[in-house]
Amino acid sequence: MSAISSILGSFVKLIYDMLANIMPSEPASISFFALSIIIATIIIKLLILPLNISQMRNQKKMAKLQPEMQKLQKKYKNDPQTLAAKQQKLYKDADYNLAGGCLPMIITMVVLIAFYRVFLSPQTFIFKEPGLYESISKNFFYIPNIDNPDPTLIMPIVSAFTTFLVSFISMKNPATQGAGADQAKSMMSTMMIVMPILIFSMARRYAAGLVIYWTVSNLFSIVQQFITNRIVEEEVEEVMDKK
Repeated sequence: MSAISSILGSFVKLIYDMLANIMPSEPASISFFALSIIIATIIIKLLILPLNISQMRNQKKMAKLQPEMQKLQKKYKNDPQTLAAKQQKLYKDADYNLAGGCLPMIITMVVLIAFYRVFLSPQTFIFKEPGLYESISKNFFYIPNIDNPDPTLIMPIVSAFTTFLVSFISMKNPATQGAGADQAKSMMSTMMIVMPILIFSMARRYAAGLVIYWTVSNLFSIVQQFITNRIVEEEVEEVMDKK
């Protein structure tokens, strides 16, 4: 994890140096440090985008499989073992990967943990020159120092709300609807409640810079999931029209 934190720290420093060289002066309302975090987050999300596109394709396959899943549910409702075997065969024939949606989530969590280490010790991972970190501006609008938690709780509330929105919009994906999706929907409903509470609790205590990363990442995910839902919805309508 230290290696990933070092890479992320060097990446943030590279963006910081580019901003300092390109812009004539540092904005009074937002520091280069805060801007570097926002830009780094967007770039990281863009780099992960191919995995999310793969996840979207997986969701489209699931949307296509829904009519067949419903038939299997009805036909083998009293024979769970045969139902499971038939479902596995259906997935295999359609080249549907049950674990296809996990990788983007795992990468997101790894990056989050790595960023947490970066903000625990920015002098180690970002600003390695002695005294440099102490000399730079660290403000983000109303937050005087993003190295510290947000004392107003505004950012923790925003981060929790955007976390809720990510889960809520994900649940609206047509690929998660229909037969066989009850367990997944139940888990997502639980996460939709638990995750915002957990994120709010963490954001109250952690560096505001880390909360900025999480919030920007959520905003990117909300837009991405909304577009995904529309694409999958069109796929579902196309399948239903062919029935």
